[in-house]
Amino acid sequence: MLFDVPRELRGVSSKAPLLDPQLFAFLSARAARNAELRGWPPRTLGSVRRGIRILCAVHRPGERIRASIITQLTHTAVPANHVLEVFEELDIFLDDRPDSLDAWCEEHLHFLASDVRSELDVWIDILRHGTPRRRPRARATVITNLRSILPFLTEYAGRYTTLRQATRDDITSWLADRPYHAYDASALRSLFSTLKAERLIFGNPMRGIKGGKPAIKIPASLTADEVESVVAAALQDPALRVVVALSGIHALPARQIRSMLVEHVDLPGRRLDPEGLNRPLDDYTAEAISEYLAYRQRRWPNSTNPHLLITRNTATTTTSVGTFWMDRLVKELPMGVDQLRQDRILEEALANGADPLHLAHVFSLGAKASLRYTSAVTESEAEQAPSTR
Repeated sequence: MLFDVPRELRGVSSKAPLLDPQLFAFLSARAARNAELRGWPPRTLGSVRRGIRILCAVHRPGERIRASIITQLTHTAVPANHVLEVFEELDIFLDDRPDSLDAWCEEHLHFLASDVRSELDVWIDILRHGTPRRRPRARATVITNLRSILPFLTEYAGRYTTLRQATRDDITSWLADRPYHAYDASALRSLFSTLKAERLIFGNPMRGIKGGKPAIKIPASLTADEVESVVAAALQDPALRVVVALSGIHALPARQIRSMLVEHVDLPGRRLDPEGLNRPLDDYTAEAISEYLAYRQRRWPNSTNPHLLITRNTATTTTSVGTFWMDRLVKELPMGVDQLRQDRILEEALANGADPLHLAHVFSLGAKASLRYTSAVTESEAEQAPSTR
């Protein structure tokens, strides 16, 4: 029989008598295997075992151990995330951690009428999980869409008990004053077209409403002073130098840089192969990566994390570095990773006659993105051309 009894770990000593010695022995051995695979130092393994002992001192045989209880170990200086890894896929483990998107919805959508909320939940579920004809969207994309329509829902919350009451005039009137008209219209179109397809509304009030196109930001080249500042800053940090090389020379976006694996780099063969791109490796990038790998080996000699860039927190895991770490790394630069990438693509466009097909091939860009850069080059050349009048 399984019991789901809440537990409070504050004040529980790791020297308390074990209620389930067999489970402790099993989990300790499992933790040792994880330590070997992940490259945990002995101190980390010892802390994880201490956390396991605390858990086994308050759970009897057969009781399920909740993730929410394991996370309490943080208060006892135990790396709870590593303990959670030990419990993954075990029958005794119950992952009761709240879903972050569900929590966001509860916080921001609680004021809606029950039918409106139910209709909205159908749309959110399809965005998150997709359908046979629609791919699922990332959590950030779902929240972006929700943020776009939240002001509309707030304004009409007192009038609508169901989204079937939304009218074309309501939407047109609301969109007229919106600063990001195109984005908000796109989110509303997604919402109402989904509800119409699911037969939750009779007609689509967005039908025929033109949202317009989002304003296109034309990339601009870096100045000579900015380039000099980037090069100087990169010399101060081996990880930053790698990021500058991958974004400023190979035009990789931050997402690809964070997820790049060590096996994607072939230093002897002078090739770079992130996500199948297979590019030649230039001297600057090869030197930057070589120096960083030497630094990484000195700093975290036991790490088995497959990613190229790691931190103190990810060295003993298999996860990639996060966006917060990347943003903090480049904060000393006069621009972000995306601007470095844009400058490299603009440089290529200038050198090859603003050919969108060439840019698409070299940097794996889509048609619209390629045209953004060629348009920027064309406009720049037109401004610099002497007048014939």
